[in-house]
Amino acid sequence: MTRTEALLSLAQRQRRFEWQLARDEQTRAASAVVAGKTHDLLNLVQIVNLVSFELERRSDPSAREFLDDLQRAADDAKVSLRALMETARPVPVIVHAPIGPAIEAARHALDELATMELRMLTAPATVTRCTEEELEHLVLGLALDAIDHPFELEIRERMIDGKRHVELLRCSRVSSEGERFELRAVESIAQRAGGELAVSERRGGGVEVVVALPVD
Repeated sequence: MTRTEALLSLAQRQRRFEWQLARDEQTRAASAVVAGKTHDLLNLVQIVNLVSFELERRSDPSAREFLDDLQRAADDAKVSLRALMETARPVPVIVHAPIGPAIEAARHALDELATMELRMLTAPATVTRCTEEELEHLVLGLALDAIDHPFELEIRERMIDGKRHVELLRCSRVSSEGERFELRAVESIAQRAGGELAVSERRGGGVEVVVALPVD
């Protein structure tokens, strides 16, 4: 496989992960909307229940069958809506993964594709709120953004606002102009993990990209 073919394969892998990431975000948003609307409908059903009980108190026996049907429909609606809320509620997943294996997997994927100087200044067992897959794709995104130039990647720890963070600092001679397409998914992953991405000009030319991730 030529370098161009290998880069294309790696880029396609990134796009598939980004598509998965986008679908996950859409599912989360849709679940939040469904849960909110379902809660509103449950309140309306409760009002129907209360009204039916009041009507029963005020009505003659001839209305009994109609009121029974109304209360039964309201009870059935509550059961269905609560089941819908359970379905829409996202399942909490513990995704913490040690940073070391993810960095190593990304480094291996970049063998012979990138001229990268890697400095690991934090313990490999350090965990953030990312999955191993997210961490790997985060590093690959940083690399692909500067793939045609030599670059340095430093993994270090830093205190930010009194809290431990892992910082992935990538320094390269790449210009900061343009849309920086590869960094979009990197920023999305960082934000999902409670972190952030920053791009700044480097003294002497080039650019620094820093991804800060809270340590759990």
